[in-house]
Amino acid sequence: MTPLPRRRSFAYLLWLVGGFIGAHRFYLGSYLGGAAQLVLLTYGIAGLPGGRFGLMLLLPWMLFDLWWIQRRMKRLQEQELAGDDDGEDEAPPAARQASRDPAPRDAAKDFDLVALAEANKLQQRFVAAAEAGDWAQAVAIGDQIVAAMRRVFRGPHQNLAMTLCMLGQACYQIDAFDKARASLEESLSIGRKIGMPAEDMDVARKALDLTLVGIEQRKARGATSDEEGALLNLLDDCEARYRDALAQGDLPGAEKLCAEAVAASRRLHAGPHKTVVLHLSSHAELCRRLRWNDKAQALADEALAMIGQLGLDDSWRRGPTNTLALLHAAAGRADEAEALYKKTIAMAVSEAGGGSSDGVVRAFNNLAFLYAESGQDVKAELCYARALVHLDKLPPGEGDTELHSDMLNNFASLHMSRRDFVRARELFERSLDIQQRSCRGISAAAANAHNDLGLIAQEEGDLRQALVHFKRTLLLNQICTPDHFRNIDNAQRNIDSVSIALAAVARAARMEPST
Repeated sequence: MTPLPRRRSFAYLLWLVGGFIGAHRFYLGSYLGGAAQLVLLTYGIAGLPGGRFGLMLLLPWMLFDLWWIQRRMKRLQEQELAGDDDGEDEAPPAARQASRDPAPRDAAKDFDLVALAEANKLQQRFVAAAEAGDWAQAVAIGDQIVAAMRRVFRGPHQNLAMTLCMLGQACYQIDAFDKARASLEESLSIGRKIGMPAEDMDVARKALDLTLVGIEQRKARGATSDEEGALLNLLDDCEARYRDALAQGDLPGAEKLCAEAVAASRRLHAGPHKTVVLHLSSHAELCRRLRWNDKAQALADEALAMIGQLGLDDSWRRGPTNTLALLHAAAGRADEAEALYKKTIAMAVSEAGGGSSDGVVRAFNNLAFLYAESGQDVKAELCYARALVHLDKLPPGEGDTELHSDMLNNFASLHMSRRDFVRARELFERSLDIQQRSCRGISAAAANAHNDLGLIAQEEGDLRQALVHFKRTLLLNQICTPDHFRNIDNAQRNIDSVSIALAAVARAARMEPST
């Protein structure tokens, strides 16, 4: 039986007046599609959960049917012509079966509709991820939306162009500039081909301009690809976090983050580089402070070897050389440590251009401490005196205040061991003055200075002043080093002993007969 002919104008009229109930699809023989549109409309109007999404899906489907009606009519006309052919009875069985079977093109359209529905669902998730600021998730969803749109629109289309623009903007948010640029350029290319509205083209152009600026900024930082840019961001994050951990006294946490920074810098530069040297030196010093001496020495040796490969100047050698000197000193190898400390002093002075700097003060302080620990008090005093001369030349209130206080405390302790209490007290009080300006006197260095001033006052018989210093020491230890139970116990014992002595003096004064 020959089907009745369909008219294109009537099909478009049905789309216009009854498209939302699938009238045009029923007319053209797509009963499943028409039923699906009718169900979506009914479900959306009923106000049931998810009904809004059904109506949102129906609108792009209707727009798609404008193109589908044209293709469907063309296919039906081809079938009508094939049915009117005089030689139809003589056609081979395979040809007659193909004329009766649904066209492969129709099956493709059904698959495209599924892809369109998938894209609409993904768009809701994309918007939710973007509003939550989860741009990495938004990019992943955007990739899926673009893939679905390519299956739906197998050629230039406004929906595909806008989806690519949306993906490009999401990539920009996570600094994936190369991917953002490719997506936005493709979006603009499609837009020019199909005559996309000017406001949509402007959105894509502005996003592309921002992306190109980001690429230039990334190049200025030394990265030439998205991967290198991501490694730079990771490196910056590790550096900031390990400095924060170090400032809070969390050495294990700082060491872990510094190790991550070393790994990131190795991946970024894939060979010897100044950044790798910098983080190796910092990691070696952190390991030394944690008393992981073997690991610290291996890292410092690697840093020095890399410095030699790169041909860097002595300012780069000073850090790892100082770390090695401290390791030798801790291991009792005083001669090796002394030689390295002297090298460190020469490097620091050279770096300062013959003037003064924190590096010079630190180098003399370390060598002086080595001499003091080995009983060479005369050499220690000379080194401390030279460190003090350089400290006096630095601008007041600037530089490494912890270093300055530690050096003054060390020099004062040397005078104290010689019972030169006057000179020792001056140095301790200067150390406390530095700490008061930098952190209101709340530090471990201030606690040490108060403890030694208390001991001096006790030696001089000023028990009340000694008690004041010991109480301050206990309070600072409890605030700054709560895990150092030995320091806290020592401060408490000093308070108890002085308190007992004061009580005994008071009792003796009450028992003394009046004159």
